[in-house]
Amino acid sequence: MKKYLLKYTLEFLVIFLGISLSFFINNWNESNKNEELEIKYLKSLKEEYESNLMLFDQSFSHHIPRWNNLDVFFNFSNKNSFEEMDSVVNILTLNWSFNPNLGATNSLISSGYIELLKNDEIKKLVSRMPFLIDDYTEEEKRTELVCVEMGYYLTEHYVYNPRNEKEKKQCVNLILSTPFRNKIYDMQLWLESIILEGPVLRKNFVRLIELIENEILVRTDD
Repeated sequence: MKKYLLKYTLEFLVIFLGISLSFFINNWNESNKNEELEIKYLKSLKEEYESNLMLFDQSFSHHIPRWNNLDVFFNFSNKNSFEEMDSVVNILTLNWSFNPNLGATNSLISSGYIELLKNDEIKKLVSRMPFLIDDYTEEEKRTELVCVEMGYYLTEHYVYNPRNEKEKKQCVNLILSTPFRNKIYDMQLWLESIILEGPVLRKNFVRLIELIENEILVRTDD
């Protein structure tokens, strides 16, 4: 009886250890695959955000002169020359937009693979980034609509490359007119949000890039 009991016990142990070892190896392989996939996504995100940061800086750099010239515009009077006014109007009515690529980010979120990211701060920032960008670009879209309206208005009433003083006077009167100033006020409203939100968005880009770089370094060193 003891002989059979020992035999079955050994057989059970062999089977148990075999299953446990197989389970361990499968988990180890799965863990390695997940870590490789995580590193792959981290590298894609790093490349994506570095590219987007460059695009953002290009776009935002054009909003600054527009914002800085608003006070100049609102202080215009008949004492200012057409050339002064025309130069500022050209700056204010030239629109720029930030068009980021979020392919890796959206893929990571929609697929659920974002859970592979072990760094909670990276995971949180990646999840928030589409919303932060949407908030910012929404303000740009609104300034773009104002610019489109102003473009139609200028095309109808403005004299581009005026040939004489009479045509220059017509342009000056338009620039000083209430309808045109009101359009600039509309632009100022949305441009103010861009100027305030832009540095916050940029700070998040920079922070996320730094976190990802450090995480990749840690993962590849291991």
